[in-house]
Amino acid sequence: MNRLRLKDSFRAFNDISPGIGAIANLKGKIVYQDTLGLASCEHRIPLQLDSVFNLASVSKPFTGMAILQLMERGELCAKDKLTRFIPELRHYAGEVTVCELAHHSAGLTDYNDLLWQKARQNALHSDNAEILSLLTQQEQLRFTPGSAFEYSNSNYVLLALIIERITGLSLRDYLKQYIFGVIGMENTTVFNEEQPVILNRAYGYEKCGENWKCNYTDTLATGSANVFSSLEDMKKWDDALYGNQLLGEEAKRALFAPGLDSSGKQLTEFWGGYSYGWMIQERCGAKTIWHTGGDAGFRSIIVRFYEQQFSVILLSNAASLDWPETYAFIERLYGEFR
Repeated sequence: MNRLRLKDSFRAFNDISPGIGAIANLKGKIVYQDTLGLASCEHRIPLQLDSVFNLASVSKPFTGMAILQLMERGELCAKDKLTRFIPELRHYAGEVTVCELAHHSAGLTDYNDLLWQKARQNALHSDNAEILSLLTQQEQLRFTPGSAFEYSNSNYVLLALIIERITGLSLRDYLKQYIFGVIGMENTTVFNEEQPVILNRAYGYEKCGENWKCNYTDTLATGSANVFSSLEDMKKWDDALYGNQLLGEEAKRALFAPGLDSSGKQLTEFWGGYSYGWMIQERCGAKTIWHTGGDAGFRSIIVRFYEQQFSVILLSNAASLDWPETYAFIERLYGEFR
């Protein structure tokens, strides 16, 4: 199964470094799996398939799924104004819609930039309430909603707040009840201001000179980040996206339809389109939806070649993961197993 080895493809990793793990999933069967390195350098705990990582921005597809579920149930519409649910922003964001948040075309400033403006180099305790407070203090959008694409983590924090205000559940509880619990993702949760104990947790690391520094978490924001999961559970998520347990076929089409600007032209960036937590792009001559994540010493990527029902999921607890090496590795897996 493992002719391609992680140790041969990723130069920064070894048996005593922070870790990296990958699986390839073909039509519900794991055709490749490998792990290398440590989940905890302090305790010399090897990384395994059930090690739990901070997914960083690979959390966004879960928020997008939750929004689509609420739409399918008739509890909100794509064209609903943000301020229907979050009136605190009516003084400057009254025309922003839910779909513009989901497509990163709302024009809202990224909360990371706002935290830096406050000289919060350590944003450990910033949560969604603080982020909403910072956004409330702003006076204008960066551009007319729907006129351009600009990736902003604030969009997905606001989507999380919308979910919470509609359902009366925290995002953590909503995802547990309507996504994680439904498909058996027993080792997956949202790491929010409750800071729950997480079994089999991997810790994130950054390289400082010749040494590694442990980086616990950058922020407690949810919706945009801080879903914690394992390779085993992410395989269950990937499988579920082909079925109708979480979302019907008609509603699911939104995942594959890139956002459009106000003139009907596709909103795009160098990676292609974007919709409800997924980047949309051709890779290796095939259609994909995918996302990367990077936060607090963690790096993550899921690439779904959905027409071939082939996916690669790679998780690392080292900020030094090399993205060109990662993309080349995924292309080799696609060439060998799809």
